Amino acid sequence: MTQRDFYQVLGVVREATPADIRAAFVRLVRHHHPDHAPTVSDLTNRLADVQEAYRCLSDPDARERHDRALEDNERRHFARQRSVQRRLRRYDMRHPRLQPTSYRRFRWGPLLIALVSAAIVTRITLTFIG
Repeated sequence: MTQRDFYQVLGVVREATPADIRAAFVRLVRHHHPDHAPTVSDLTNRLADVQEAYRCLSDPDARERHDRALEDNERRHFARQRSVQRRLRRYDMRHPRLQPTSYRRFRWGPLLIALVSAAIVTRITLTFIG
């Protein structure tokens, strides 16, 4: 089960001070309170989310547990992404996609070596003959 990021719910950064968290909470409670917008029913659910986020982030122990859980979730997410990338890389190695001949990159190295060596051989033969 993935855990909600309460920092995103309140719209603050993870390094936010308790004063910043309190200010964001007050601002969001005023915005989502049913007395200010009685016609929208989704605002009550949003208000409950804001209250839960503030309850968690205002307590230092709960905030530390939340931060640890977020870091674990991120670590697991990136591990899953790496495994998917490895699987895709193995697939790409088994099934190479060749580009059409018009899009293949032309290699200038062998051509330049051939031209330079031909010029050197011509120069040497002209010096011995002439």
